[in-house]
Amino acid sequence: MKFDLHMHSAASSDGQFTPEELVDLVDDHNLNLIALSDHDTAQNVPAIKEIATKRGIQVINAIEVSTTYKGEHNVHLLGYGINPDDPWIQDLLAKAKENTRLSFGLRVKKINEKYGFNFDEDTIREQAGDMNPWFTMFDQIIADPRTKDIPDFQDYLPGGPRSQPAPVNFFWDKMQAGSDLYCPVQYPDLFEAIDHIHQAGGIAVIAHPFRTFEHQDGWLEELAAYGLDGLEAYSNYHFPEQIEYYRNFAAKHGLLITCGSDFHGKTKPNITLGEYHLDRDGKPILNAFLAALQNTWQGQHESLPDCIA
Repeated sequence: MKFDLHMHSAASSDGQFTPEELVDLVDDHNLNLIALSDHDTAQNVPAIKEIATKRGIQVINAIEVSTTYKGEHNVHLLGYGINPDDPWIQDLLAKAKENTRLSFGLRVKKINEKYGFNFDEDTIREQAGDMNPWFTMFDQIIADPRTKDIPDFQDYLPGGPRSQPAPVNFFWDKMQAGSDLYCPVQYPDLFEAIDHIHQAGGIAVIAHPFRTFEHQDGWLEELAAYGLDGLEAYSNYHFPEQIEYYRNFAAKHGLLITCGSDFHGKTKPNITLGEYHLDRDGKPILNAFLAALQNTWQGQHESLPDCIA
């Protein structure tokens, strides 16, 4: 069975495709089971399940929640098997949009001051429309002739080692806690989010953990002891040695392993559905994941929900 447990639709501010279009692509890539994990919303889950079911494709309810760890580290937390109608899940999107609005103004100011640009926040927002304005601004930064002479951007220019996807990589590399470009965002606390995913009937998995948790065994051990359910060990962002590390860490600490492409479309053009550097038979990984999903629901509810169409 071919599966992909991490993908985005247009319900994410950086996603491209409608549920119908995404199912077409899933079908083209011969995937049998998927999880739609949009940023801070599960609003497109019912639609994609209805469409995919008619084509024999199984769908798991999912969401990718933006969280904060230790007050400053941004962490994406995947919630699988959640009830999309859970009140906390329902409230996430409005709060996330407001957080993005507040932080983007500061982000524009810091970029302008550090590199001598003159971007106007309102203009960028208007140009971006419903999309995340950071992608619009970064595309213009890369297109600016002055950028080729700014050392910080060299790796992100077309053909550079961090150019795919450049906006995401620059954000991860240059704008995290400790950087002069860092802009704090008040997302839900990571521990709180784990609790709420469990309360919504789901299991909680750290997405692409390398960014925050590389060389931070103590942090991951703290989360595992708290109740974190798994790690997305197989990811397009992980090198082979990172995949091996997270796979071994998960095995040692009794955590699930998941596999996800993090497909978005045009904002991450180098990512292909169903591809995440899996180097072995994925059936044991998937079976363990589905068993945990089923056990979670059986432990909290009288009957299983329609979380797998």
